[in-house]
Amino acid sequence: MPARANRLSAVVRAKHARLSEPHIAPFVALADEIAAARGLTPGEVPYPDPEFAGTAAQALVLLQSPGPKTSKTTGSGLLSLENDDPSAQRCYDEYRRAGLDWHQVLHWNTVPWPTASTDPSGKDLRDARPWLPRLLALLPEIKAVLLLGRVARDEWRRAATTELTRMPLVPVFIGPHPSQRGMARANAKERLSDAIEKLAGTLSTYPRENRV
Repeated sequence: MPARANRLSAVVRAKHARLSEPHIAPFVALADEIAAARGLTPGEVPYPDPEFAGTAAQALVLLQSPGPKTSKTTGSGLLSLENDDPSAQRCYDEYRRAGLDWHQVLHWNTVPWPTASTDPSGKDLRDARPWLPRLLALLPEIKAVLLLGRVARDEWRRAATTELTRMPLVPVFIGPHPSQRGMARANAKERLSDAIEKLAGTLSTYPRENRV
């Protein structure tokens, strides 16, 4: 579907109807478990778009925290490249340019719940840390990781030293966050393009996995 397809309520309803599919259901369950632990209702921690590869993902793309268009009340309720916002469209466009099939990857956030401000607090980051190994346990096929933004980069590096036995030994690529603020930094567009191209090149050496 085209970029920003999730602006259409029928598209969003169809995607939510697929959230019980085997490749994505474990991430829905994890999101709901996180929500319950935070005192939130189901769906307040957004679910990955079922168009992502889910448990068959060959790459994890880790960002910062959910934006407004991932909200179940003001957006799609999904982590999706087809959300109606500039960050999602920027990734969508860069993936297409690099020849990266987003059905091979899974997007997730370092802090999976909505935060009070644009930048997660220190408490948010500490509270989120135990959930990363739980996420990785659902991704047995990953061949690479893409970290977008400072928060994802720093928290992954921290986990690499404190959770060494539970971290995948795969190539890790780093790029700026695709938000407008992230793109305002020096050479951000070029660095984002380069990171996505490197991920695409790595995944091109592996056969596609079945999603279910």
